[in-house]
Amino acid sequence: TSNICTSEALMALAAAVYLATLGKRGLRQVAELCYHKAHYAAEAIGKLKGYSLAFQPPFFKEFVIRCPVAPRKINHALFKEGIIGGLDISHIIDNGMLLCVTEVNTKQDIDRLVEILSVF
Repeated sequence: TSNICTSEALMALAAAVYLATLGKRGLRQVAELCYHKAHYAAEAIGKLKGYSLAFQPPFFKEFVIRCPVAPRKINHALFKEGIIGGLDISHIIDNGMLLCVTEVNTKQDIDRLVEILSVF
């Protein structure tokens, strides 16, 4: 159990340092960046043949898409390209995938994701 406690403390410290470094304005900027990047990704994916948003906005940085094939097949292809795909939620929504976009994802990352998704 001490490893779990140490790990929790380490994660809490890392989060505190990150938030302190950002400051009040920085946190807002990161949140807005996440929002805009996620909506950019959702719009681009929604334009692909066979894909659709499972739910209409509003959303923050996570959204669900319906895929033309099983998400596990898509995730396998993404993994081969060094991309961690979305969460397969087919047990909840047919061919459903939960995606999350954050400040870490670049426009090029998102465009590459969309490019790979377009082959299915």
